[in-house]
Amino acid sequence: MIATKIAKKSEVPDNYMRLGEYIAAAEEKGEKLHQFWIRNCDAGTNIEDLDLALLEIEAVRRQKPDISDKTYHLVVSFRPGDQDKLTKDDLMAIEAEYAKALGYGDHQRVAGTHINTDNFHMHIAFNKVHPETLKVITPHRDFKILAKVSREMEKKYGLAIDPGMTDGKARDPNKLSPTARNYEAHTWQESFQRHVLKHRDEILKGLGKAKNWQEAHEVLSGYDISIKLRGNGMVLMSPDGQAMKASQLDRSCSKKKLKERFGVFEAKQAKPHKKDVKPKRRYKPRPLVRHSNTLTLWRRYLGKRKGLHQQPGLMVRALRNWKMFLLMEAHQDPLAIVLITAHYEALKIVLNKPQISRSSSHNVFHRSH
Repeated sequence: MIATKIAKKSEVPDNYMRLGEYIAAAEEKGEKLHQFWIRNCDAGTNIEDLDLALLEIEAVRRQKPDISDKTYHLVVSFRPGDQDKLTKDDLMAIEAEYAKALGYGDHQRVAGTHINTDNFHMHIAFNKVHPETLKVITPHRDFKILAKVSREMEKKYGLAIDPGMTDGKARDPNKLSPTARNYEAHTWQESFQRHVLKHRDEILKGLGKAKNWQEAHEVLSGYDISIKLRGNGMVLMSPDGQAMKASQLDRSCSKKKLKERFGVFEAKQAKPHKKDVKPKRRYKPRPLVRHSNTLTLWRRYLGKRKGLHQQPGLMVRALRNWKMFLLMEAHQDPLAIVLITAHYEALKIVLNKPQISRSSSHNVFHRSH
């Protein structure tokens, strides 16, 4: 699961009532409301209490007229299969943990889960103004808080572990190489190295059972990885040609260590009359940051890439990667702007580039034209 704060745009007014109605209505195409609840409002806790609850929340917010940003909008995206593991009580408990960790345990809020075919996610709209003290709470370094709670909830409820973007450095046993970091910064797509490190424990477990080079090749093939000699060492390679040092997976995978176990390197041998087994963890280009709106645009991007040879020159440039596509779509689709903002916030954290800001996304867009 990945928890993402949806930052308020400076030019857009803070409209809590509209956000609350959006959560309850699940307005996006193909989505429907799954569960819904309200916290810390005298009006009630259910969807039929929403109108009164929003008026109650607005009454509190109006007592801080000089504050322009009084809403904290959080989206928690789950992996496929997680929905079946969680009851409404579980979802409410997860929401409460985020609220407590952010300092919003006693604050008014509206929360709901949305379903579409591929993306189960939760929206939480916190009123940053405390209903009694009227103190406005803005969490400091909230990305670390969100990452910590996400990992705790995954463990508690047996959910799929998602390294995400907010804690990529903490989850990767080895830091991404400069090459992988540059790839992600320039494409906004997951690098091959991130794919490998995401499945690190599984891969090492399989390699630990291998008795020779051919068995090692078979284990790696299951993750769309090939291993080859390069220079004085070994590299793991993706189908599209990305590479990382084998030792970056683990010290036990260095050329020296593997040679001690399996002898002189042997290339993978084709088995006659036997088809290659399809990878169980295939490496595919995918968005670096997941957001409730990612799927719609990602499908559009993949659809346009299929007919790339038929596109005019400018469109070919825009379809080179996910980043260029979003920058092009920002002219006509506000969802693209939301995703651009999310990517810049995430890259600022993971790639340690504080100079990246939301405003710089507009500069990049104009330079691309």
